[in-house]
Amino acid sequence: MTGRIQTAAVALLAATSAALPLRGIGANLTLPVAEVKGAVDDQAKTFPAKVVAVQRVDLAPEVSGEILDVCCADGALVKAGDVLFRLNPIKYKSALKNAQAKVAECKSRKLYADSNFARHEKTMGVSQDAVDKARSDRDVAASALEAAEAELAVAEYNLAHCEVKAPIAGKVGTVRLTKGNYASPEKGALVTITQITPIRVRFSISSADFLRMFQGRSTVLKEKAAVEVVLADGSAFGEKGEIDYTENLADEATDTLRVYARFANAERVLRPGGTVGATVRNKDGVVRPAVPPSAVMQDVQGPYVWVLDASGAAAKRPIVRGRMTGDLLFVAEGLSVGERVVTDGTHKVAPGDVVTPAP
Repeated sequence: MTGRIQTAAVALLAATSAALPLRGIGANLTLPVAEVKGAVDDQAKTFPAKVVAVQRVDLAPEVSGEILDVCCADGALVKAGDVLFRLNPIKYKSALKNAQAKVAECKSRKLYADSNFARHEKTMGVSQDAVDKARSDRDVAASALEAAEAELAVAEYNLAHCEVKAPIAGKVGTVRLTKGNYASPEKGALVTITQITPIRVRFSISSADFLRMFQGRSTVLKEKAAVEVVLADGSAFGEKGEIDYTENLADEATDTLRVYARFANAERVLRPGGTVGATVRNKDGVVRPAVPPSAVMQDVQGPYVWVLDASGAAAKRPIVRGRMTGDLLFVAEGLSVGERVVTDGTHKVAPGDVVTPAP
């Protein structure tokens, strides 16, 4: 039985083979052909990124007192120098007056001590002990005046800081202590101010990409990189950014370098803490061979194209794919600008076939 089945199978294969036309070696084909173009590859790559503030201040009072007035609303935009809180100034006004009076008293005492010492030095017959005491009184008066002036400076400082002002421009968060509460440095921040304009976008670039795109040099990165942002919904953020700086160490765990790009953020679209994409390009780029994607075939050994020599004979050429740019595919390795490749009907080609470009 087995012998009969094998005999029938061989007969069927022979009949099938006889029915199919044999393909000749070095067949002549007419197919679309294109010259390999040189296109500028800006090496664009998009990295996951975070929006971070250039400056952020947890604003705490420098003196203690009852909050008489809250001058900012939750979430308001403020300018540097704006008064945000007013604390009760009564005890600080009193302290200032007391310090001013103390300075006046010490100046009077010093004036007397200076003139008394001068008299003792000029008067004949005055004992050395009396002269020394007059000198000591003069020096003590001078020291007392310096101490009083220092206390006056502290009193002026404390009174001035009964008005809590914004040290930076930005957006305030939620006010943590409202009118009537007792504020003090120990109680912590009254509000947080976050700078919105300009703003930074932070991303990490691998060491391999850093070397490939910017020679592994921060100076080249700052000079040659163009940075754009892709928002969370996939839309493009309209502004162009520039590299602000890079960290001084690479991350040992990921072999990446953290990079900060700055954006004007004029419309305040970007907010600190937001997740975006940072698309980085090399402004100069490099010229690479590029072909239509239809020219590239794939087998178990990887991608390849059919390259034609001067006579039109086809040869299989392995390549390394690059990225897409418009309607062309960059070829990282395997092709040179000016060579000719089959762009359509590539499945019909065999090594040695002579291909005539289709009109």
